[in-house]
Amino acid sequence: MNFVPQLNYVSEEQIEKLHQYGMKILKNLGMRIEDPDIRKLLCEHGCTEKGDRICFTDTLIGDMLKAQKGRVTMTSAVTGMKKEMEIGKTFVHSTGGAPWIADMKTGKRRNGMLTDLIDTIRVMNQLPELDLPCALVYPSEIPSAVTQLRQTATMLKYSHKPIYGPGISLASNAKYIAELFKVYGGSALADNPIGMVGISPESPLFLPKEITDTMSYIVRAGIPVSILAAPMGGLTSPLSVAGTVAQAHAEILAFACVSYLMNPDCVLFYGSRTFFANMKNSQSILGLPETGISSALAVQLANHCGFLSDVYGLSCTSCAMDEQAGYEKMINAMLPGLAGATLITGFGSTASVMCCSLSQLVLDNEIIAMIRKAKKPFAITEDEMGFEALEYVIHDEETFLEQEHTIDHLHEEVFQPSIGFDSVWADWIKCGEVSLAKRAAERALELIQNDEVPETKPEITAEVEKILAAAEKELL
Repeated sequence: MNFVPQLNYVSEEQIEKLHQYGMKILKNLGMRIEDPDIRKLLCEHGCTEKGDRICFTDTLIGDMLKAQKGRVTMTSAVTGMKKEMEIGKTFVHSTGGAPWIADMKTGKRRNGMLTDLIDTIRVMNQLPELDLPCALVYPSEIPSAVTQLRQTATMLKYSHKPIYGPGISLASNAKYIAELFKVYGGSALADNPIGMVGISPESPLFLPKEITDTMSYIVRAGIPVSILAAPMGGLTSPLSVAGTVAQAHAEILAFACVSYLMNPDCVLFYGSRTFFANMKNSQSILGLPETGISSALAVQLANHCGFLSDVYGLSCTSCAMDEQAGYEKMINAMLPGLAGATLITGFGSTASVMCCSLSQLVLDNEIIAMIRKAKKPFAITEDEMGFEALEYVIHDEETFLEQEHTIDHLHEEVFQPSIGFDSVWADWIKCGEVSLAKRAAERALELIQNDEVPETKPEITAEVEKILAAAEKELL
């Protein structure tokens, strides 16, 4: 019988208590919703309006939860690569929207450029542990009025994999991004999605009109959405893990109810982004263990409610590719990974996701490979025990090296790193004592050289150019 490692951070009874507390927030305090048309829509489905706040009902929330899919298959429109996601299976996507990147020559941070975004996508194409690339770095030379659109177009052009588009906060961009998805994926995006995007409510408990307008374009088009609720303990939510998780839960449920009324077939991800600050300076930092703990709780809540989940993550406070980055990333990805997260984010980032690095992409690929090893089903069988091999060694004075059992288990039983050093000190000296960071940088450059830009049909390229031209004419 196979044993699948799984972390239940709290009991099912306590998860239900957290769920009910989130429901209590929505029923008693409600969600501030700026657009009167959205408030009217919710009231038509049983909700109560108190000024610009809406108090939700058990019935609407229950109907929304029953509509959740719990699985989705995303397919690259260019290469046909598929990612078949469902609750209990873990996938990984990169960080999105870092303003800075570590320069490959100097190691110093600088503003990201469009060429950097392209390079990060090409490295991610070649990393087996990275399932969905996101727009890792903001290209600083692109005008802010069209940057979300240009990032999406760049990802669709260069990625071999289904994409996780940039977090969308501008309805003006959302309109054109929906058109891009339709050009690449056809009109039936809910049935055959080519990727997904993230959209964030504001904390505490607020859906601005700009966000509900953005939702309208994306959700009605059937593009899968991660609901990126991002309360910060002590600043925009209670200073406790449980209180912050419960508030994020309420914000996600409210967003999901609005999405459900717009399009009940749209796939939604429970995109909890719980933050905790260094209260000595009020700065949000993502290397704290509370990041992983709250993410594991969020995964349990998502599973309890039937949502696919999307949480931190391979995140760290460290501003360098050092030991601190390593241990922070491992704890904060391991906890939600073992809890059964559908998607884990943070891949490729440093400095609380404010900076990214081609080298860090390579290093995070190794961390995720180790976590997937830890999650691999563990079998206790006669074959696994190797009794016959032991018997030959004891009775016939053979060695384990010559046994079929050893040969059968040679390639998969013991972890083999792709970038980490795996020998002894004498070999370390023979290899030139090259640092891990340098090896990762060299590997990243090799991956870019090995990558081939996928071919795009000329008619798709022409349509994309029309969309970009129309957007720039309207918005610039």
